[in-house]
Amino acid sequence: MQSDRSAEDTSPSGDAPVIELIKRADINGPRLGVFAASFNPPTVAHVELIRCATKTFSLDEVVALAGRTNADKLDYECSLEDRLAMLRLTFASEPRVSIGVSSHAFYVDTIEAIGGRYPGQTDLHFIVGFDTFERVIDREDRYTARYHRSFSDRISALKYLFTKSKFIVAARSGAGREAVERLLDTEPAVPREQILFLEFPDELGEVSATEVRRRRRIGEAITGLVPAQVELYIKQRNLYAV
Repeated sequence: MQSDRSAEDTSPSGDAPVIELIKRADINGPRLGVFAASFNPPTVAHVELIRCATKTFSLDEVVALAGRTNADKLDYECSLEDRLAMLRLTFASEPRVSIGVSSHAFYVDTIEAIGGRYPGQTDLHFIVGFDTFERVIDREDRYTARYHRSFSDRISALKYLFTKSKFIVAARSGAGREAVERLLDTEPAVPREQILFLEFPDELGEVSATEVRRRRRIGEAITGLVPAQVELYIKQRNLYAV
């Protein structure tokens, strides 16, 4: 098992996409899941999504990957150090979960970073919710010019992405398998065999970090939305409160 590293040790050098692992899972293997999120904060839905994806698709290891940057957000309400501390608390007893930090925000660039950390034969699975999957498809072509890797157009980027990885798409906010199918019908560049659908409980699909932060701002309880140890950390550090 790789020894833990501090948040201060994870600063990327240069401009190339990198992933720094600050906690490595006890169990490893070729079927790798990557769940990239802000984890601002980690919620019970994050935990259950990783557990469900691991069990349903026989993943050997899942990396809970916190981003230094976000495709659509410039600032976070708490520091990277706090987000990583909450991740450590959340997954301390999960033998298949690693914790990492990504230097770049986009999946096409994460592929390159994964290649620097894992063997070439790794069977890569990105775990996403439906709303994130829509952003990956990027029908309005908002992101292609922002990728570190250069592509001639959006379709070229999609072909690269789905040649190198599979996507596990979880139902969320009423968007079930039919919604995924309709989206795929409109995007022939995405091979259906690379898209795996994960049934996810409706009640958990509604749990979000946004709701946790909203409740903290107005002084409402967050019990049941985040793991108990994370709730205690948030209170001790007075995170997200006005």
